[in-house]
Amino acid sequence: MKWILVLALAACWQASAAGNSGIHGRVIDEDGNPLSQVTIRVKETSKTTISSSKGLFTIQADEGQTLLCEATRYEDREFLVGRDKSPTIQMELSLASLLNTVVVNKGYYTTTQKLNTGNVSTIKANEIEEQPVGNPLAALEGRAPGVIVTQSNGLPGAGFSVSIRGQNSIFNGNDPLFLIDGVPFTNTSISLGAVSANGPQSPFNSINPADIESIEILKDADATAIYGSRGANGVVLITTKKGKIGKTKFGLNVYTGSGTITRMTDLLNPHQYLQMRREAFANDNTIPDISSAPDLTAWDTTRHTDWKKLLIGGSAMTTDAQASLSGGNTQTQFFMGSGIHRETTVFPGRLGDIRGDFHFNITNTSLDNKFKASLTTSYSTDKNNLIGQDLTGSIRLSPDAPAPYDPTGKLAWSEAGAEFSNPFAYLLQKSTARTDNLRSNLLLRYQVAPGLNLKANLGYNSMQLEQVFIYPGASLDPAFNFTGFAEYSTNSFKSWIVEPQADYQNAWGKAKLEVLIGTSLQQEATNGSISYASNFGSDALLASPSAAGQVTVFDKNTLYHYEAFFGRANLNWADRYLLNLTGRRDGSSRFGPDRQFANFGAIGAAWIFSKEPFIKEHLSLLKYGKLRGSVGTTGNDQIGDYRYLNAYSSYPYPYQGQTGLVPTQLYNPDYGWETNRKMELGLELGTANDRIIAMVSYYNNRSSNQLVNGVLPIQTGFAGIIQNLPALVQNTGWEYQLNAAIVKSKDFTWDASFNLTFARNKLLKLPNLSSSPYANNFEIGKPLNIIKLVHSAGVDPQTGIVQFTDKDGHITSTPSFPADYTIIKDLTPAFYGGLGNRFQYKGLSLTLFFQFVRREGYNASYNNALPGSMTNQPTAVLSRWKRPGDLTHIQLYTNSDPGSTAYSYYSSASDGIVSDASFIRLKNVALSYSLPVKLGSMVRSELIRFFLQGQNLLTLTKYKGGDPEITNSSILPPLKMLTAGMQITF
Repeated sequence: MKWILVLALAACWQASAAGNSGIHGRVIDEDGNPLSQVTIRVKETSKTTISSSKGLFTIQADEGQTLLCEATRYEDREFLVGRDKSPTIQMELSLASLLNTVVVNKGYYTTTQKLNTGNVSTIKANEIEEQPVGNPLAALEGRAPGVIVTQSNGLPGAGFSVSIRGQNSIFNGNDPLFLIDGVPFTNTSISLGAVSANGPQSPFNSINPADIESIEILKDADATAIYGSRGANGVVLITTKKGKIGKTKFGLNVYTGSGTITRMTDLLNPHQYLQMRREAFANDNTIPDISSAPDLTAWDTTRHTDWKKLLIGGSAMTTDAQASLSGGNTQTQFFMGSGIHRETTVFPGRLGDIRGDFHFNITNTSLDNKFKASLTTSYSTDKNNLIGQDLTGSIRLSPDAPAPYDPTGKLAWSEAGAEFSNPFAYLLQKSTARTDNLRSNLLLRYQVAPGLNLKANLGYNSMQLEQVFIYPGASLDPAFNFTGFAEYSTNSFKSWIVEPQADYQNAWGKAKLEVLIGTSLQQEATNGSISYASNFGSDALLASPSAAGQVTVFDKNTLYHYEAFFGRANLNWADRYLLNLTGRRDGSSRFGPDRQFANFGAIGAAWIFSKEPFIKEHLSLLKYGKLRGSVGTTGNDQIGDYRYLNAYSSYPYPYQGQTGLVPTQLYNPDYGWETNRKMELGLELGTANDRIIAMVSYYNNRSSNQLVNGVLPIQTGFAGIIQNLPALVQNTGWEYQLNAAIVKSKDFTWDASFNLTFARNKLLKLPNLSSSPYANNFEIGKPLNIIKLVHSAGVDPQTGIVQFTDKDGHITSTPSFPADYTIIKDLTPAFYGGLGNRFQYKGLSLTLFFQFVRREGYNASYNNALPGSMTNQPTAVLSRWKRPGDLTHIQLYTNSDPGSTAYSYYSSASDGIVSDASFIRLKNVALSYSLPVKLGSMVRSELIRFFLQGQNLLTLTKYKGGDPEITNSSILPPLKMLTAGMQITF
């Protein structure tokens, strides 16, 4: 009997084991947070369960069966049951749900994409993290319609300019307002002294892209009017990462890689160069000597120095390591992140930029949910030790020029009695810039009553920049008996902002009302000094100002006050009809006492017509449709501080032993605010089973009452004075944006995004332009960014000298300025945009992003160096004129007039050097593989991911002058980078 009982129990245990196919899984959202109320069903058996508040579920299923996960606002997710009995299933929001759930940050308030009445473009953290860049502005290129981001050069720490919907102001600032967690941040260098090879030090180089959660770009009147004058040129809102509810997580992300130059102009080889030089002297009927041609008479003509390879042919290394710790419960959440980023250059030597930073956020909500406080603090320190000169401008040295160093290891300055300009001397001229940046923001909110909240935004930013430029005597040509000198500068930028606010929300049936009022108090102060030191006893003492025999010091201190009162009212009827009113009264210390205040405002409205019954009945494919529009006015005070006051400077030459003063600026308190009136219409559509979202916008912005530096007769002692000019500038454009989920299957997804902008800038009015000092710069009905050129008529077949066409159509070799400068070229893009594709198959992900631009630009193949002179030339000059009857656009090789004068016109002021600078660039590639959750769980890791990332990898263009993004042959272009890394989360 006992054995029968044992056998029965064993059979039951085996049967239980055979049928115990329980799946104990977890459901998470796109950010890895637990997802509750998800219905999980076994397709083959219809067994069903629902996930808990922690995202956990248990269900009976066998290997090979399929789990169907369904949740409101999320795409259905199918999961094939395998050997892993504890799977983690990630759900993705549907595109239509994104419209209702994704928060659109408009600074003082938030809304959803569906209920937004304005135009806001958003770049998320995942798009930024996939790009191996050190400056967050670099991550914006090509990704937002209506936004042009331009990199100044390809060196670490280089600056970026951001233009939103064109140039509004003729002469003054056109920069947008930058806010980091609600605190204003400058994109203008605070440097007082000389600049290094990368130009002025970019303040954004002290911001860690890994700390950023999202970047919102506000463009139309509805979105920007609440910022008043500060939002005249658009607003860029940067939100840093905050703590989230969930278990404590530790993350580590590390990558390293290298970069090289993209495209550079092909230059003549040594044989071609020497042939060019000899032919030039033959054409001029002159004999080369050591003075005019040391490359032909004194130097070794069998020598070949590849200056391009030697000066900019190296590899720029980049290394980045980021660590973070985050987590929290419903009351308190925290986030801590720290990182280090280092970039070197393609120049010789150990030159580059290194940044270390720390970012912290803590958010606490009281148990009754009435009080909430959030503190965010970031600190970074950045050190840049680039040289003071971009070596790219020296790659055109003679291929047979002397080697940089003589046999003793010292810099070579001459050979066989002939002088030589040695670019390696710049490597001895040390430049060090250290930037310390502290940012802090405190948000407070208290619920006084249901629907009524009191808030406060308190912010502080401190930036300190210290620069030292050392020019040792060893770096200067000894033939001139120069001694070493140095330059030291220190500048600090401190700003604070206080913004108390109150908001009220209520609903009556189908009507919802939101009201916001607040005030802004802001101050910015800069304090700096710069010292020029000389007469040192030794180069070894150059780093010490006290060792200088002579020191000249200049100080600069400015203070800017800004205050405003703002308000907003939003009416929502049944989530169908939306009306948004915003207003602001601004006060700025940059104007005279009677001109300091101005009023700005906007009206935005939207109609979600897809909710209308007749649309639902007759257009069933249209899941979402919205028509929106806005009109409003903003202002501009970007003219600098104290421009309306009399100003004096120290006179450099003492009088009777006393330092005098000299007037430098005239008093004029009568000029006022520039005014920017904006109008926009937009259409948004969602179709094809919520998988396609399309948006199109048309805008028309007009800027008037232009602030300019008006010209004065020189007899007054001043060249000009700030004044308002009754000029009118117009910016119009069409913006298109498309997001599509092309494929959504169990294991494979394909998402695509596309944006395209057609923009036009035009000067509509400028009274008496033809007789004004601006006649040579502008033209009514033309863009502001035009250049006036003389028409090149090609090379004279008989003489080989380039010719031009004068205003009457006659041929001339010496055009008259400005009468013959009748050709107008616009160098701003005709259209631009980006195309992105993201493919994902299980744990494998691939992202491809292309940037494209249609425009004209200067052809950097040409410069002011005459073909035939002692400067290497692009290979394009090989098609030069050789003998009478030749038809070509390249004139004969020469060193003298009349060819020299003619070519100076051609290379600097003719339409012959303007060419197509359009390009399509593979801006970013990101390939990654995430290990299966089961493998990661073996080391208690939620995520283990390996990735490859590339930037600027491929450029398609007809441009002949090197890289089309920077049409200047003396500036290093953006580099193509390739990196590899790993991310792990515990």
